[in-house]
Amino acid sequence: MSEFKFRIVLFQQPGCPACDAMKPIWARVAGEMAEEYPERHIGWGEMNVLDDSWEFLESLVPGVSGQGTPEIAIFDSECDLVAFNGDGIMAASQLKDFVINNTK
Repeated sequence: MSEFKFRIVLFQQPGCPACDAMKPIWARVAGEMAEEYPERHIGWGEMNVLDDSWEFLESLVPGVSGQGTPEIAIFDSECDLVAFNGDGIMAASQLKDFVINNTK
């Protein structure tokens, strides 16, 4: 079993202005969540869709994902998709709410 109950993945690509804007928000929320909700055991990571192919991203939510970046997915300890947000850049409060509501 993984040390993480959940993994939050930011699907991004280099040179994407929205992805670049999302990265500091991502880092801030990850730090806040680690302090405020350590019992949730959340791991945070990024995936470059150009290096890792759009195919995996598109397989998560067919017809919805792969439309652009950034996109965020939450996986459980079994690597099953728990939640997906393909709406692009999120404010810190939106990202935090998305994670809190989907990692109980």
